[in-house]
Amino acid sequence: MSFELSNETKKILSESIGIPYEKLIQMDDEEIDAFIEQKIGKKITWPKGAKIDGLPIRTMEDIDKQIDEWEL
Repeated sequence: MSFELSNETKKILSESIGIPYEKLIQMDDEEIDAFIEQKIGKKITWPKGAKIDGLPIRTMEDIDKQIDEWEL
């Protein structure tokens, strides 16, 4: 399913984010994360205990720690 944002919505997004909408949609995930981190001045992190669809969010660091524990 495809949809098109109105010009007004694109303008509001551009103003609130700080970059043109057209540039934003051409950025990949890593570029967007880097832009956000530069803008807020800190690394993006998940809050402790955060869940999606009732399941806890696990970072690769969390998974690596668990694997290391299993190997001991």
